[in-house]
Amino acid sequence: MVLVISTRRVVVNLSLLVLVAFLSISGCSGDNVLLNGPPVEEPSAAIKAANERAPLSRVLEVTTPVETRIAIDISDGTNTSHVEFEGLAAHHSLPVLGLRPGRTNTVLVSAVDDLGETVFQKSLDVATGPLPENFPQLEVTGDPGLMEPGVTLFESGGFLIMVDETGDVVWYYREPSSTSLDRDVRRLPNGNLLLLLPVHNIIEIDMLGNTVRSWYTAQTSEGSTGGIPVDAAAFHHEVFAMENGNFLTLSAELREYPDYPSSTTNPNAPLETANVAGDVIVEFAPDGTVVNEYHLLDIIDPYRLSYSSLITGWDWFFHDYFGVEEPTRDWTHANAVVHDTRDDSLIISMRHQDAVIKIDRQTGGLIWILGTHSNWNPDVFGPFLLNPDTDDELFFQYHQHAPMVTEEGNIMLFDNGNFRSSPFEPVYPENFSRAIEYSIDESSMDVSIAWESTGFSPEPIFAGFLGDADKLPQTGNVLITFGGRTPAVIAEVTHTTPPVKVFEISDANNFIYRAERLPGVYP
Repeated sequence: MVLVISTRRVVVNLSLLVLVAFLSISGCSGDNVLLNGPPVEEPSAAIKAANERAPLSRVLEVTTPVETRIAIDISDGTNTSHVEFEGLAAHHSLPVLGLRPGRTNTVLVSAVDDLGETVFQKSLDVATGPLPENFPQLEVTGDPGLMEPGVTLFESGGFLIMVDETGDVVWYYREPSSTSLDRDVRRLPNGNLLLLLPVHNIIEIDMLGNTVRSWYTAQTSEGSTGGIPVDAAAFHHEVFAMENGNFLTLSAELREYPDYPSSTTNPNAPLETANVAGDVIVEFAPDGTVVNEYHLLDIIDPYRLSYSSLITGWDWFFHDYFGVEEPTRDWTHANAVVHDTRDDSLIISMRHQDAVIKIDRQTGGLIWILGTHSNWNPDVFGPFLLNPDTDDELFFQYHQHAPMVTEEGNIMLFDNGNFRSSPFEPVYPENFSRAIEYSIDESSMDVSIAWESTGFSPEPIFAGFLGDADKLPQTGNVLITFGGRTPAVIAEVTHTTPPVKVFEISDANNFIYRAERLPGVYP
C-alpha cells in the first residue's frame, strides 16, 4: 500500500490533555525503573485503548510519587518520534498518537520532575492491528526533504485518515455514517477535528475518536442525530471555524420564479415557472444561535445561468423534508465559504455560477465577483466584476472549489474546468483542472494570475467535481486534490513555474473531497 521514501525524527510539544473513554488494556511490557525521588509510592505507567473508532490512538496513564512532566518516545523499529507534554502533575492521562498499524510499537515513557531530573522510566509495547479490509487502497510516493512537514488529513471511503511524510497511515477514524462526497473535515485550534456529516450534522471529535460536541439542523431535525440545534435547513459542503469561535456553513432555501429559462443549450426553449434552490450562508455560535444569514438569491441575479444551473440536485431534499413535488434547480451549488479577517468579509464559491464572490460580513453587500463576465447584467453587476489583465480565454475558473486566502492576500482555488464557457456557447474541447492563484487589486478592480498548475502527467488531469488547493505556510508548496476522478490524487507541488511534484497520494477506489496538511498528528 505504501512506498516509504525516508524517515525523520519529529518533536512535538503540546499542552496537557485530559482524556476519557478508556475501554481496555493494550499489550505492555518492560520494568519500572525509579531513577530519582523518594520511594514513597510505587510509580506506574500503562497504556489503554481509547475509542474503537480510532484504533491507532491510545491513552497513557502515569502515576509518580512526585509531580512530573511526561515525555514519550515511540518507535516501530524503523520510524521514531519524540513527544513532550507540558504540565506538572502526579497523575497523567495523555494521548498516545502516531502508532503505525499492524506492528508492535514501543513507547518509552519518561517522567521528569520540576528540576529536569528523570525520576521514572518504563518501556511499553503496543501491538496494533492491521488496517481494515475495507480501508482505502492508497499508494504514496514522495520526497520528505522537499515536502511541507506534517501529516495529510483527508476523508475517503468512510474513514478520516492521516498519512505522514513517509507514506504511513498514522491515524484513522471510522465514521459513524455512510460515505458522502462533500464530507468536510478541519482541525480546530484546540486540536480536535470538526467533521461535517451532510446534510444534517456537524460533530467535533478529539483524537481519541470521542465526540466532544455536535450540532444538528433544527428545521429538519428528523434527519439528525441530536446535539445542539441550529435554526437551519441543511449543512452541506463546508464548516469553517472562525477566529471569533463561531462557525460558517452552507444551508439552502427554495423560491419560485416565473418565466425561468428551461435550457442552457437552446436559447429558444420555452420559459417556465421554476423552483430555484439558493444557498444560504449561516454563521452560528457554539451554542447554536444563528448570528448571521446571507441569502445568495438576494445577492446576485436569480435568473443568471451557467452550465449546470438547471440541474435538479436538491429534488430529494425538498421532497423529503418540505413536501415539494416539482423539480428544483440547483442554481448556485455553493461549495465553500471562508472568512477573510483582513477586512471582515466572506468569500463564497458558487460552482454552478462559475463565480467566486466576496461580500461584506456586516452588511451582506457585494464587494467583487471573480469569474467570467458572460451573462451578468452589466448595469447592475458590471462595477463588481474583476477585470482580467489579459483576454486569454483560459483566464477564469469554471465550476471551482475551495477558495482560500493566502498569506500574501491572494485567492487560491481549485479550478475544475467544466465546460469553460457559458450557456449557448460551445464548450471547451479539452477540459482540464488546475490549481490557480489570483492576485486582486480591489482599488482598481483588476485581477491577474499569480501562479497555476495544470497537472503532472504527460496529459492534463481533469477532475470534474470535488477538489482543493492549499498554499502551505512553511515551504510555500501547494497541496492539490484532484478528488472527482479515478484514481483520486492528492499531490504536493512546488510553487514554481513549472511546478515540481514532491508528494502524491493515489486512491484507486474512492473520491476525495479535500485534503489538509497539518503540522503533525498531535495538536
